[in-house]
Amino acid sequence: MKSYLRLLKLIKPYRKALLGAFLCSVAYALANAIAIWFSASFITAIFTPDANPIGALAAAETSDLNEKLKIIAWNFIGEGDRFDVVKRAVVIFFFAYFLRNFFVVAQLFFISFIEQRVIRDIRDKLYSHLLKQALSFFHKRKAGELASIALNDVALLNDKMMKAIKFSMREPFVIIIFMFLLFTISWKLTLVTLIVLPFAGIMIDKLGRSLRRKSRRMQEAMSDLTSLIYERLGGIRLIKIAGTEAPETDRFKSVTATFFRQALRQRRLDFLTAPATEILGMAIISVILLYGGYLVFQTTAIDAEDFVRFIAILFSIMAPAKGLGDAYTSIQVASASADRIYGILDVDEKLIIPDKIYPVTGFDSSLVLENVNFRYYTAETNALTDINITIKQGESVALVGPSGAGKTTLIGLLIRLFDPTSGIITLDGKDLKILDSVALRKRFGVVSQDIILFNDSIAANIGYGADNVPQEKIEYSAKLAYAHDFISAFPDGYQTEVGDRGVRLSGGQQQRLSIARALVHDPPIIIFDEATSHLDSESEMLIQQAMELLRSKHTLILIAHRLATIRNADRIVVLDQGRIIDKGTYDELHERCALFKRLCQQQFLAE
Repeated sequence: MKSYLRLLKLIKPYRKALLGAFLCSVAYALANAIAIWFSASFITAIFTPDANPIGALAAAETSDLNEKLKIIAWNFIGEGDRFDVVKRAVVIFFFAYFLRNFFVVAQLFFISFIEQRVIRDIRDKLYSHLLKQALSFFHKRKAGELASIALNDVALLNDKMMKAIKFSMREPFVIIIFMFLLFTISWKLTLVTLIVLPFAGIMIDKLGRSLRRKSRRMQEAMSDLTSLIYERLGGIRLIKIAGTEAPETDRFKSVTATFFRQALRQRRLDFLTAPATEILGMAIISVILLYGGYLVFQTTAIDAEDFVRFIAILFSIMAPAKGLGDAYTSIQVASASADRIYGILDVDEKLIIPDKIYPVTGFDSSLVLENVNFRYYTAETNALTDINITIKQGESVALVGPSGAGKTTLIGLLIRLFDPTSGIITLDGKDLKILDSVALRKRFGVVSQDIILFNDSIAANIGYGADNVPQEKIEYSAKLAYAHDFISAFPDGYQTEVGDRGVRLSGGQQQRLSIARALVHDPPIIIFDEATSHLDSESEMLIQQAMELLRSKHTLILIAHRLATIRNADRIVVLDQGRIIDKGTYDELHERCALFKRLCQQQFLAE
C-alpha cells in the first residue's frame, strides 16, 4: 500500500482532471439515488393508488427528512390515473438513468486521461532513472528482470490502477449518499447493517492480502521467464552451434511451468474474490431482510413503502460495495507491481557528482592514473591494484596481458563508467570526478570488443551519439575504417538497415562500423579494445594503416590480442592479475619481460 500511495502522488499534476472526475462521481451518485428513491413511490402509486399521501404529508409540516423527501417524490408523481403515473415515471427514470450513464462516461474520460498520463510518467521516470545509474548497477541485475519490470509490471499496473481509481473515485460517493438515505428511513435498520458489515470487510481484507502475495510471486516468475527469453535469444548463435535446442526447450518449459502455477493460483483467487464479496453481501442483506420484516410486520416501526425503498437502496449498495472490493483487490495487485517498480526507483547508484563540476574542453597535456585500485562489488580481491600510468597527449600506449589481467576494467575507469576504489585519475591535471561526465566521454572514441549496433541504418549507427552529423563526415569516417566499399555495395548504401544487433552484417563488417562510429566524433583520445579481433589479415593490415594515420592527430590507447597490432606503440604496459609488471617498447619488453615474451610466443604459435 505504501508504494501504491506513492504512485498516487503522481496524480497531483492532473488536479483539474481529478476534480472533473470527482464532480462526475458526485453527480452520478445523486442521479442514481434519485432513480432509486423515486422507484418506491412509483410502485406504491401504481399498485396502491388509494395510498397517495401527498395531501396528508403536505399538511403535516413534519420536520422528518424522510417525510420531506417523500413529499418531493409524490409531488413529482402528481395526481391522476395510473397510466398518467406511468408516463411521468418513464420520463423521470429516463432522464435519471441518462444522467447516471452520462456522468459515468464523463468520469471515465477524466480517469482514463489521468491513468494514461500517470503510466506514461512512470515509464519515463523508470527509463530515465535506469539510464542515469552507474554501470555497477547493471552488473548486479539481470537485463531481463529490468525489462520485465519496465514492461510487465508497468502494464499490469496500468490495468489495475485504472480499476482502482475508477471504483475508489466513484463508489464511495454512492455508498455515502445511499447510507445517508438509509439513515433517514430507519436508523435502527441501518445500524444493524453497519454492525454486520465489518465481518465482510475482514474476509475481503484476508483475500486481498493473499492475492497481493500471489501477484508478487507471479510477477517474479514473469521476470524469470523474461530474463530467460532475453538471454537465450541473445545467445541464439551459441545455442545453434552447441546443438542445445532440446535442453534449452526443457529449461524454458520448466520456467513456464513455474509461471503457470503462480499465475493459476493468482487468477483463481482473483476469480474467487468477486463471488465471495457478493455472497457476503447477500448474507448481510438476508439479515437485514429478516430484521426489516420484523420492524414492518411485527412493530410497524416503518411502513411498507419505506421498507421497499430501504431494500431497493440496500440492494443498490451491493454493486458499489462490490466495486470497492474490486478496487481493493486491484490495489493489492497494483501494489505488488508498485513495490517492484519502486524497488528499482529507490536504488540510487549514480556516480558521485560534486556541487561544482568543470567543463571538459579538450585534451592538452596528459591522462594520469595515480595509485589506482579498483574492486567490483561482489569480489573479494581487487581487479586493479596500484596502477600508475601517465598517457601524454599524442602518444600511443598499449595495454597487454592475459585474460582477466584488468585491461578492460582499466578502460572503464578512464571513461568513468565507474570510479576507483582508491587513488585518482586526472585529465590535464583535473580529477575525473569533478569533470562533466558526459563531456568527458565525448573526448574518447571507444572501439569495444563487444560490438553494439542498433536496429537502424548504417548511417544512424555510425553517427550515434552526435547531433546532426553531416553525411560527408559519416562517409569520411567509414573510409578511415575501410567500411565505405562494402557499405556502398549494398543497394541502399548508408541507409541499409543492419538488423537486430547488426545480424545482417558479418563480424568484420560490424567491427569496422564500430571503428567508424568511434572516429566520427573526431575525439582527441581513441581507445581500441580488441578492435581487430573480428577482422581478417587483410582488413587488420588496413586498420593498422588507419591507426598510423590517426597517430598524428589523436592519442591512442590500444588493447590487442594480436600483438603485431601494437608493435609500433610508443609504450606498452604489461598487466597481470590487476597489476602492472612492466612498461616499455615492444623490443625492450621482448628482451626483459618473461610474460610479454611468452605472450608473443603463444601468438606466433597460434598464427
